[in-house]
Amino acid sequence: MSSARIDNLRKTAKRLPASPGVYLMKNAAGRVVYVGKAGKLSNRVQSYLQDEAGLDPKTRALMRTVETIDFIATGNEVEALVLEYNLIQEHRPRYNIRLKDDKRYPYLRLSVKDPFPRLELTREIASDGAEYFGPYTDVRAVRRTMDLIGRLFPLRKCHTATFSTARKRECLNFRIERCLGPCTGRVDEKEYGRLVRSVRLFLRGRNTELLETLGKRMKTLAAAMRYEEAAVVRNQIRGIERITERQYVSLPSGGDEDVIAIRREGNRACGVVMKVREGRLLGSEAFLFSADAAAGDAEVREAFVTHYYRRSTDIPPRILVDGDLADGGIVERFLSKRVERRVVVHTPKRGGSARLVGLAASNAALKLLPPARTESAALLREVRTALGLPREPERIEAFDISTIQGSDAVGSMVTFVKGRASRSGYRRFRIRTVEASDDLAMMEEVVYRRLHRLKETRDRTPDLLLVDGGTGQLAAARRGMDRAEVTNIPVVSLAKKREEIFLEGEKKPIRLSRRSPVLRLLQRARDEAHRFAVEYHRRLRGKRLVTSEIDGIPGIGETRRIQLLIAFGSVERLREATVEEIAAVPGIGPRTARRVHEHLS
Repeated sequence: MSSARIDNLRKTAKRLPASPGVYLMKNAAGRVVYVGKAGKLSNRVQSYLQDEAGLDPKTRALMRTVETIDFIATGNEVEALVLEYNLIQEHRPRYNIRLKDDKRYPYLRLSVKDPFPRLELTREIASDGAEYFGPYTDVRAVRRTMDLIGRLFPLRKCHTATFSTARKRECLNFRIERCLGPCTGRVDEKEYGRLVRSVRLFLRGRNTELLETLGKRMKTLAAAMRYEEAAVVRNQIRGIERITERQYVSLPSGGDEDVIAIRREGNRACGVVMKVREGRLLGSEAFLFSADAAAGDAEVREAFVTHYYRRSTDIPPRILVDGDLADGGIVERFLSKRVERRVVVHTPKRGGSARLVGLAASNAALKLLPPARTESAALLREVRTALGLPREPERIEAFDISTIQGSDAVGSMVTFVKGRASRSGYRRFRIRTVEASDDLAMMEEVVYRRLHRLKETRDRTPDLLLVDGGTGQLAAARRGMDRAEVTNIPVVSLAKKREEIFLEGEKKPIRLSRRSPVLRLLQRARDEAHRFAVEYHRRLRGKRLVTSEIDGIPGIGETRRIQLLIAFGSVERLREATVEEIAAVPGIGPRTARRVHEHLS
């Protein structure tokens, strides 16, 4: 770094106030290349101007471009955090973590300032007195939520701003009981307001409070003999109860919290936010963004949390994160100020909260995978659960035997890696030690040879062995494994007749739905092993039939046999040929032709 330039920057840093604020670093063109916040501006900026050897690579690259440093003092560190965010959005500096991914995420807007509010989908938040819920990352899921609310709570859908009893006809939504008809005075503001409060509680996940309110309302209506209205409220209660039953209970204490985890891969990152309300996991949102690979995890995590809650309309009293923030205390004060109550940011180390953070982290890692890998990972988790395996079976090896009355007996092995066939892992076996037609002994031999060979090579050990058949084949495979002294690999069998899955030590087989993706994966592996075995068996059998009819003829060696088969195409056509036609083949004279004709006739 230029000594004169650094000297000037050091003089500037010493003149900065020892108060909270934001500093802006600019290049020679006057463009802002970095924005930062500090509790003491002077001390923080001077830390950048130490010897270059003591700086990390990102800071070193930054300081080589900085020509001038400007600042804006603030009243406290929380104000500095807010100002830093706004300046980053405005200038988009090269060396800052920019979580903005040019997506405008959808929100649900409830127009509570209207006499008869409506719910709509929007991508803009305005200072219009309306309530906003979000952000959401899945537009289709938001539309399904709106449809569900429309069935449970018939708010108006129209954009009309006039509500008068002079209007005579309602719209179709009123006819199908999706609107209470405020446009014609069918409902007053007080009654409609009860509906709006129910929608607000539903969107906030306050289902317990909502059910209590609706329950009291239903009893009041029934006591007043307004049975039709009571029945409507009863149906709302039943619908909410069905939704609540499907939600995963995570916290016995029934608390409210957000669970946040970040996972990174190079410059790509994913932040997952899981919402827990009244102890129930309502769902999660995943946000993909870019983050400088040189930035620290704590810095990226703090930037994500700050960015998310600048846009989020729902901040719970407790936020669980998967690691430290660069300046967690300031973030807590910032969030507390936004909602005017205390907000705690915490990193759990054990217990149910730690497991929830782990679940969020797993989801974030999966979101970074390409779609095919994501699908395969989910499928392998299902296989593990259905079969009770110790881990996901990323590598499955399937075995089959093909023979006709013990003749030309062969075995096959095919390999599936992450749910897909891997041709490089296919193997063929000619049966060596079994002479009679004993499929079980053949299966034992093939499994033994595969695993014995595995110990001598660098091939990856399979996570699961699959054999075609029932309990007999399963036991035979286990005997082969015992002979090879390999006992730590799970093995299952799949029987064709009823598509039953047999596990070791289990008396009853597993029967999965024919549509189950787990069963379909096992079927694909088994059928591919069968196809591969039959193909090899037919090749050997055809070769044996051909060579047995021609090889015994005096004067017919390998070269002449090939010439004859090329000329006639098959042994059958050769058998039908005359001596003259055979003799016409290059390299075959009249004498040899007569021998071939006599032998085949």
